[in-house]
Order: sequence, then structure tokens, then C-alpha cells
Amino acid sequence: MNFIIVTNKDYEFFINELVDAFSEMRERVLHEDSVGLIHVQVGCFTRFTQDAIDSNNIPVALKCFQFVEDVIDRVSDRVKEALEISWVFHLSFIRNEDLYKQFPSSLREIRTKWLNKEAEYVKKQRQGEN
Repeated sequence: MNFIIVTNKDYEFFINELVDAFSEMRERVLHEDSVGLIHVQVGCFTRFTQDAIDSNNIPVALKCFQFVEDVIDRVSDRVKEALEISWVFHLSFIRNEDLYKQFPSSLREIRTKWLNKEAEYVKKQRQGEN
């Protein structure tokens, strides 16, 4: 399954692709309180993906992984940042560690980058406390 987004397409195109691929999220993503707030809308996708991970719904989780892997380098910087921070970084595999083995390596690299940034920040904060 390949999701096609032309390089640097705008926010609206990404959202349309997202709700077309995952129609069960349409109402949440397009809720009037969320429209225009890309991190909130990606957060809806994160909860959807997290539910699939936690409930061991492998086909849905893999579809989510594939969607992000296919689009992350073809969207605007604004959308890419939202995907990296609000989706890749925030997913938890604690309840399904085996599924992390199927998380694409390109997304693992992004996750590691953000985990390292978080660790650096925490370290600096702690050093400031001393």
C-alpha cells in the first residue's frame, strides 16, 4: 500500500489524505475545534495509532506506520514537524514491544533523534538546578 503525496503539499492536502486513508477518524480530525491546528489533528491520529498498538490490532498499526513512512518526507516542514513530534515521538510501545520491531527504521531514527533531544533538555535542566 503506497500513499502518494506530492513533495511539499500543503496542510489541507495532507489532512484530506489522512482522513481518506483512515475514514474512521474523519469526525475527530475535522472537528471544528481542531481544524487548522495540525498538532491537534495529528494528535487524533496518534491516539488512533496508539489504540491499534495497545489492542494488538496489527493490520491497523502497520497501515498507520506505512502511511507516515510514505508521507513524512513529502509534506511541508510544518506537517513534518507535527508528525515527528506529535506522532512518532509520542507513540508508546510499552504494551506491545514486539510491534516496535515492525516500526520502520526511518521512523525509528526520527524517534531516536527526538528522544535524544529530550534527554539533552532534561540533562540541561538538571544541571541548571545544581
